Amino acid sequence: MNPKNIIWIFVMLLSCVPDTNHDTTDKKAASDEVSEFIESFEGRGDLTDETQSTPPKEAVSLFKHPDDLAIDLVLAEPEIFQPVEIKFDRHGRLWVVQYSQYPYPEGLKITSVDNHLRVQFDKVPEAPPAGVTGADKITFFEDTNGDGVFDKSTTAISGLNIATSVLTGSGRIWVLNPPYLLAYPDHDDNGIPDGDPEVHLQGFGLEDTHAVANNLRWGPDGWIYGAQGSTTTADVSSAVTKHIRFQGQAIWRYHPERKTFEIFAEGGGNTFDVELDEKGRLYSGDNGNDRGQYYKQGAYYVKNWGKHGPHTNPYSFGYLPNMALEGDKKRFTHAWIKYEENRLPLRYRNKMLAINPLQSYIQMTRLEPNGSTFRNFDEERILETPDHWFRPVDIKAGPDGAVYLADWYDSRLSHVDPRDTWDKKSGRVYRLRDAQSTPGGHQVDLAKWSDEELISGLSSDQKWIRQQVQRILADRKDPHYIQLLTPLLKNENGQIALEALWGLNACGAFDATLSLKTLQHTDPFVRMWSVRLIGDQMSITQEQGKALVQMAISEMHPEVRSQLAATAKRIDYHYTSQIIKALLSHKEDDIDPDIPLQTWWAIEAKILTHPSIGSEIFAAPDVWMSPTAQHTILSRLGQRLVAGNTEECYHTLDVLLQQAPKHQLAKPLVTGILEGLRGRDLQSLPATLYATLQSYSDVMEEGAHAFGIRKGEENHMSEAAKVVQDPDADIQERLSYIKIFGDIIYPPVVE
Repeated sequence: MNPKNIIWIFVMLLSCVPDTNHDTTDKKAASDEVSEFIESFEGRGDLTDETQSTPPKEAVSLFKHPDDLAIDLVLAEPEIFQPVEIKFDRHGRLWVVQYSQYPYPEGLKITSVDNHLRVQFDKVPEAPPAGVTGADKITFFEDTNGDGVFDKSTTAISGLNIATSVLTGSGRIWVLNPPYLLAYPDHDDNGIPDGDPEVHLQGFGLEDTHAVANNLRWGPDGWIYGAQGSTTTADVSSAVTKHIRFQGQAIWRYHPERKTFEIFAEGGGNTFDVELDEKGRLYSGDNGNDRGQYYKQGAYYVKNWGKHGPHTNPYSFGYLPNMALEGDKKRFTHAWIKYEENRLPLRYRNKMLAINPLQSYIQMTRLEPNGSTFRNFDEERILETPDHWFRPVDIKAGPDGAVYLADWYDSRLSHVDPRDTWDKKSGRVYRLRDAQSTPGGHQVDLAKWSDEELISGLSSDQKWIRQQVQRILADRKDPHYIQLLTPLLKNENGQIALEALWGLNACGAFDATLSLKTLQHTDPFVRMWSVRLIGDQMSITQEQGKALVQMAISEMHPEVRSQLAATAKRIDYHYTSQIIKALLSHKEDDIDPDIPLQTWWAIEAKILTHPSIGSEIFAAPDVWMSPTAQHTILSRLGQRLVAGNTEECYHTLDVLLQQAPKHQLAKPLVTGILEGLRGRDLQSLPATLYATLQSYSDVMEEGAHAFGIRKGEENHMSEAAKVVQDPDADIQERLSYIKIFGDIIYPPVVE
């Protein structure tokens, strides 16, 4: 045969071979219209470019880092592809979630796409093992001889369809595969499922698979914590909890034994990270210019309202900011760890190590107390490379105290392109360690430890070991542990005492008697967690309620007072009112970034069922003089009670106005009432409340006719209209009337 013909045939055959990286998004479209929109969309950001990937070993040589650190290549293609999460279990096995199905679920058709590229599908995918087979898989790797090389790989679960996270514990392998949280039985703890999964949660949204539910973590309280990103919705149900709906970014949690689900906190960036420090504080990174949030229980945080939707509570009347940052505000550090191991040089201890996939570097940042939260101060970049394919998407501390990085490794990072042009055949994992150390010699399998070794492990200088021990104690729930843990509560080392508290709670020993003792502990974080654990119980005793009230009066630590406010939101309203009254006596909290609004949210949570809580809190004259009451609470209370629009709400307002020791102290309350009445007139108010409210016209400085306008009294309205039209009248009075007329729409003035 002619050689030219052979070459031609070869080229034709080659063209028939499917390109695994070719955009096949049009096959996902349910209509020509959707397909045309996708194909014609002009992408933005870091998209697929013409550059070639750097071979793994060569890529390692390109990294720049401080002299006291060294970096190792741990895993690379073809062992792994598109790693979205890494995690170590109690055996020291390294789990990798490979997100190869991203961005579109298999077996679904796109029926519509909005201007933010949120998609709707033709159906809800079935939970495994039913339904179609996806490309995602979960693999774990083992270092069999302790030389630091993960030489054995096992695929635990394959065929998953948009799987973002894995977690082991309680005899199960937990897999977050939106819309489901699945639990595969693994009674022998060998990492291989013993059977089909059980669906524990369902209803997580799939509108944007770079923002779906993600990052499963065991909390020290026995709850599984997770995140949801910004451009998805949720309507989540468990066996017990039904239809918990929220839009966009949030931290959520699920209790496997109680089978209850709840929103832990709302707001943030595109939340794709959950970090727990050694005190049990929960953080997440941010896809904006900050480092992220210190999430408080029951709190509401800033978010992009227009794009991501409102909070679940329309009466939150405020939100908490991200932690303040001084330093490099280049987008974005969506995930980070607080390094609390003891294997890197000392200068890294307690520092935030944050990954920046857009800029391809790792940032070290210092956290400093800022009242009940923190300020962040950037110090230095500890890892950089000129290779823009380096896309760190997850970071974890390992059993050896080193820091492990999951590298998505792709020239593309931007999700703002609906076409699937992602590189499906790349992915790496790296290890950052002390330059003076060697990679091997750190084999650990806590599952083989004796009871005495486990209890001793709670005193380890490595957070990773302590967290794994806590999980083992919770899984075994051996009553024998209670005898071993109880003496540790008296340990002078506060961290050991805190670990003992968590362990006792895991073993079912945190009862009313123990809680009354731990509420008085010398360590503030033992006290803080005692408050939180009490609030998480189904009910509290009278003795616990009284102890919380007394604590709110005398507590000196701001984070404990912050948790008292959070817990007050969850418990019986009678104790809520007393705790809040006590917290308002702490004048220093007025300038705290979090506590004032947390205090308000505790009150607001009770108004629907007990509107009189407001008048109960402000029955004492001195409470009115609280700076937090004046600057945060009273105006919101007035606005919320008006929004309640019930006889009891209006009666509470009347009582409050009559309780005020001075008219001037009630000005914020009146301001809130008037804000709540915007668009309405005072005719909707009961006559008694209107009469009381009118007596406050002197402190509002709005003009003599202001209340008459709101009441709809024609004589006041016509006289005020004359003032508005008089260029020689007082300018502040004119502006006041114009604003009120704008609220109630008075035609003679508007026209």
